[in-house]
Amino acid sequence: MKYTFNKFTTVFLISFLTSFASAEGGLSVITINTDNPSDYVDWLKKSTPIFADTWGDNVASSGICTPISGGEREGNHYVWSLSPSLAATMASGSDASIDKAVKKISKKRTVERRDVYEVIKITSQVNVAGQLTAQYNLLSTPSSVSAYVEAVTAMETAAAKNGFSDVEIAVFQASGAGDRAGMVMASVQAPSTQRLGDFLSQRNSGWMAEAMKDFPSLRKSEHDWLLNCEVIYSN
Repeated sequence: MKYTFNKFTTVFLISFLTSFASAEGGLSVITINTDNPSDYVDWLKKSTPIFADTWGDNVASSGICTPISGGEREGNHYVWSLSPSLAATMASGSDASIDKAVKKISKKRTVERRDVYEVIKITSQVNVAGQLTAQYNLLSTPSSVSAYVEAVTAMETAAAKNGFSDVEIAVFQASGAGDRAGMVMASVQAPSTQRLGDFLSQRNSGWMAEAMKDFPSLRKSEHDWLLNCEVIYSN
């Protein structure tokens, strides 16, 4: 992956990949900013085995996403980690070895925010280290979370019937305090940027227009992203 931006924001998560047996997974997010993205990503990949020793079974997978568009700042990136439960996410803390690894990068980045999400709709994907996906993520405020998830599921079913069985949608709900509390993020996940583009180009088609007809009344859109994502770690 080639980095051309001077600064980027990393979310220590996130974004967006799920492989849990039940829809009770957790997502931890730390947003950081750095002037040296190449060094940061290199540090992240080298340090992940150290993190994994402390994580144990509390983290199922982790990785990094690169915005194609929609980044809050030029050069934003998102690093995500997923847990088998919200409780496991809350229990995934730090220790001396992690603190030592983080100290090596502390002068090259600043932490901007921390967020916790709950996985409320899973996909069938099983994350494997090195796996690449393309994603469209929409953060919104729903009038009814259950109704919104039902509509997203119906859209996913319609997509499968219209040639997009390889495109799935995960849903996350912000948990805890902060300006995103109660918001929901739908993550459309495709095996490549071309397939994601093919899917998004169907928005004016009859089948997708029908599947999306209730969305305006179900949620208020807050922000969206297009991303390329890579799995770095899988337990």
